[in-house]
Amino acid sequence: MGTRAFDIGTAIFYFFKRFGENPGEAIRIALSQIVVCGLLVAGALLILSPIWAGLVELVVLEESGQLTEEMAVRHVLTMLGSSLFLVVLAIPLGIAAALMFQAAWLRFLTKGEVKPGFPLRLGGDEMRLLGVNLLYIAIGIALYIAVAIAMVMSGLGAALIVKGGGESLGAGIGAGLLVALAALAIAIFILVVAVRLASAPGLTVLEGRLRFFESWEATKGVFWHMLVSYIAVWALIMVISSILGFVVQIFLIGAMLPVIMEIVALEEAGGTADPQLVFDALGAGLSNPVAVAAMVVTFVLAYAMQIMLEGMWHGVGAYNAARAAGDDGGRDLDAARLDDSSPLGASPKEG
Repeated sequence: MGTRAFDIGTAIFYFFKRFGENPGEAIRIALSQIVVCGLLVAGALLILSPIWAGLVELVVLEESGQLTEEMAVRHVLTMLGSSLFLVVLAIPLGIAAALMFQAAWLRFLTKGEVKPGFPLRLGGDEMRLLGVNLLYIAIGIALYIAVAIAMVMSGLGAALIVKGGGESLGAGIGAGLLVALAALAIAIFILVVAVRLASAPGLTVLEGRLRFFESWEATKGVFWHMLVSYIAVWALIMVISSILGFVVQIFLIGAMLPVIMEIVALEEAGGTADPQLVFDALGAGLSNPVAVAAMVVTFVLAYAMQIMLEGMWHGVGAYNAARAAGDDGGRDLDAARLDDSSPLGASPKEG
């Protein structure tokens, strides 16, 4: 199958198009991701609970004047010692979860594939995506070093201009212009590299092989179309996140209301000077069933919004990967294309 034309309309709304084609499977991935993330958050809270309890005890002892330096050191070491192994263990667990989320959505976006049963896996796709992300990190480090060297060189050049011009106004303008042009060139270079390599994860999952620099070829001739798509998606994300963020904040206020009421009641009773009373009030407020339910709803809404926004952003690269590979999984990649009869005119494209 030959390479399809790049359609900006499809790229911008690619996540929603794929979601609309199979909403049940997309929701199944999202719910699985929310469950796994919720378990990780619960585990993190469990790990941090001894540290929180230790900090509460330290504050209470400090306020009562019973805390010595030796006791403080012993308490800190005890807190860290009891949770350090679990904290270290949480790092690879978090990385594994992120790779499973990424692979599941890329399979859905590029091939329309959702694994049977529990859709999250830890297998070949995930390991190859680990390689892709490590290469992203390596490129990022290389770019950081290159940018640092370029900025130092431009700074030295600016200093030489100022020195050679005898600190005149023209020399100062020339030095500033040199630094500004260097910064602009660096920003453009980073932008080009980021866009040209953006399809690497999608290609890797679609072809079942590690594909990284192949993304450079896959984005050949469509750089500006991808850049426009990313800018449009970024603008949509800003609008949607503002609207949905307001809704999430309403639920968050509802979740914190029992806590606020406990603190207000404590103030009215004149007990705010005692740290133990404050912590007890916080504990009572956070253990309130209404607060717990509201916090769960807030977490689900916030994380569902995060999933959608990330899916929109990664949809551009996934669309281009499927387009460049000529593999639409039996679906119409250009379903969002507008034709000449549309009031908005035909969608811009590039073959």
